[in-house]
Amino acid sequence: YTQDKGDKLYRRSLYTFWRRTAPPPSMLTFDATSREVCTAKRETTTTPLQALVLLNDPQFLEAARVLAEQTIRTHGDNLGARVDDAFRRLTGRTPQPREQEILTRLLTEQLDYFKTQPEAAAKYLAIGERPRDAALSAEQVAATTVMTSAVMNHDEFVMKR
Repeated sequence: YTQDKGDKLYRRSLYTFWRRTAPPPSMLTFDATSREVCTAKRETTTTPLQALVLLNDPQFLEAARVLAEQTIRTHGDNLGARVDDAFRRLTGRTPQPREQEILTRLLTEQLDYFKTQPEAAAKYLAIGERPRDAALSAEQVAATTVMTSAVMNHDEFVMKR
């Protein structure tokens, strides 16, 4: 498997290279079958490995960054609106007050951290193939990406019920 570049890279996210007996490791982590036999119903589990994939896989980090850039363009400096928008897009519902409070606090803490560590923000935003939007503040994008990635670890993002 050789990773594509440019526009082909994003097309490949819909069509995954799949060997007959060995699906991609990240798909195995999320209970994909090996396709050696017919499966009527997939088992669903939640494991720490799934959280590691969602928090560290470049594909998920890049997706979180792109969504973070979109929410910043749409909502500007309104942190609460950023949290609401990202949460709604990823889970299909608006956050409850406690969820809103926790995610806004996370966003604020990360923003403070990245303001004091601009090199950490630049390094974090360099993950993935898609170039970041240089017109947006690196600290804002990095902090919003961390919050978006946290929402991607929410049970409602991972599991279809």
